[in-house]
Amino acid sequence: MTLFGAVSSMHHATAAFTSGLRKELRPTKRNIFPGAIPITEADKETCARQTGQVAPGNALMGKPSQCSCKHGYPQAFSLDPAPPTQQFKRRSMDRVNSGLLKLTCPLIVNAIDALEDEGFINKMNSILAAKEGEDELSQCMNDAHAIHSSTRKKLILGPARDDDNQTFQMLKSKLGDKGAEYFLDSGVAGANPLTKKKDVKCLHAWLADYLFRITDEEVCYDGMTSDHPIGEAILQSLKERGIDFTGTDTCYHVCSGGGVDVESGDGAVTVPIARNKQRKKKDKELERRRRRQDRNE
Repeated sequence: MTLFGAVSSMHHATAAFTSGLRKELRPTKRNIFPGAIPITEADKETCARQTGQVAPGNALMGKPSQCSCKHGYPQAFSLDPAPPTQQFKRRSMDRVNSGLLKLTCPLIVNAIDALEDEGFINKMNSILAAKEGEDELSQCMNDAHAIHSSTRKKLILGPARDDDNQTFQMLKSKLGDKGAEYFLDSGVAGANPLTKKKDVKCLHAWLADYLFRITDEEVCYDGMTSDHPIGEAILQSLKERGIDFTGTDTCYHVCSGGGVDVESGDGAVTVPIARNKQRKKKDKELERRRRRQDRNE
C-alpha cells in the first residue's frame, strides 16, 4: 500500500473511534480556534508535565473538543499568538507564537521527531511539488493556512479588525509594521503566506491541526472540515511504525506526573526535548566550529 493509499480508511477508522455527534461550539475568546474547547488549570499542569516546560502554559487557550487519548489527557493545545507577560497584564508581551497549535503528547511528539529525522517532510514536499497544487493534499494545505491566518487575525485584532487595539500596536513595536502584517497572514506553524512552494514545514503542527478536526461530522465551522489528508498520511506512517496515537497502556505516567522508568520496556515514554532547543544547540555548535576553522586557516 502506498503512503497515501490508506488515508481514506484511516479517516473512517478515526471517525469510528470518536463515536457520537460532535457538540456544536460557539467560538469565544478562549476557544476561538475551530474545534477547540476551553482548558482547565489541570490541563495547564498536564501540558507542563508533557513538555517539561512551564512557559507555554501562559499561552494555552483551548484543546481539541474530542479527546483521542485513551487515558483522557489532551494531546494538543491552541495558543494565544501574542500572550501577555507572565503577570497576565496586557501592557507588554514576552514573546509571540508563530504557530497557533502545539502538539504535546510525549508519545506522539517523540514518534514524529523520528519521522522528521527520517526525512518524511521532504517526502511529503516532493509529493506536493509533483502534483503542482492540483491534489487533495495541496487543497488541505491551502485551506488550513487560510483558517490559521483568519483565526490569528481574530485573536489579535478582534472580529471587527481593530488595527488600533493595544495588542496589535505592541506587535508592531516588536516586529515592525511589515513584520506584524506578515505575522497576521501566516499559516500553519507560521508558514510563509507569500511563497508558491508547498512546504509542510512541521509535522507536529499538522498533526495537531488534524486532532482539532476529529469529529463524526464532515463539516465543522469557520470553514474547517474534518477531511484532513495530510494528518491522515502522518497517522498512517505512525501506524506503519507500530505507533498507536491513542496511547499505550503505560504512557499516561508522564502526563499524570507519576513518572516512568525508561527501562520498563514496551510503552515507556519520556518527555521530549524541545526541537527548537535542539536546533539552537546544533546551530551554536556549527558556529563554534566555523570560528575555530577560521582561526586555523
